[in-house]
Amino acid sequence: MLYMALCSFMMILALSEMFRTMTAIGNGSFAGNRFIPLALVLLTLALASPFFATFYTLSRPVSMDALSRLSVGAQWAGIAAAILLCILYGYRAWKNGRFWYTGAAIASVVIAVIFANSLLFVSRPDAGIVATFVLNNDDSNDVQCDRSVLLVHYNKGTPTEWRCPTGIMFMSDASKPFLPWPDYHGGRSQHLTTALDQITDSAMRLDLSQKP
Repeated sequence: MLYMALCSFMMILALSEMFRTMTAIGNGSFAGNRFIPLALVLLTLALASPFFATFYTLSRPVSMDALSRLSVGAQWAGIAAAILLCILYGYRAWKNGRFWYTGAAIASVVIAVIFANSLLFVSRPDAGIVATFVLNNDDSNDVQCDRSVLLVHYNKGTPTEWRCPTGIMFMSDASKPFLPWPDYHGGRSQHLTTALDQITDSAMRLDLSQKP
């Protein structure tokens, strides 16, 4: 997947910068800012915040609300780190003219776009996840998804925008997971809206019937 490949590239480059700096310090030939290589490593680790958050919550009981806040927070941390890395590597590319610095600056921009694409979808109040078993496999079903869940923007009566994962979805148990571009396909579906309307109406009727 593109997101993980870019994070791996950024981590390799950051570690190589740190080792190069340590070697230069040991030789007494380093004249730059020692903070920058450490900052590159820490910011690169922040790019993988959704990955680390996913593993952190695997063995811990976390409420759905807390899980969703953690997921969105990890994505904001990722986009902030990507912007800062773009600035740092862009400055180094301008100053030193090295090819790998230019590549890292471009990779940072792409990662920032990936995070922005996800945040624009999951940060809306009508965003959530839906189990695909609510879809009836009949001729009216226009949602093609072989995964267990969909990301949706649901508003009663209007076609529902949906995204189906084709790769890894981080924080998949959260109502606002991280589904990195381009590892999904999507569209809009009135059939999905109808199915969700029926579930919502049934839940409301059940709730009313249980009230004294």
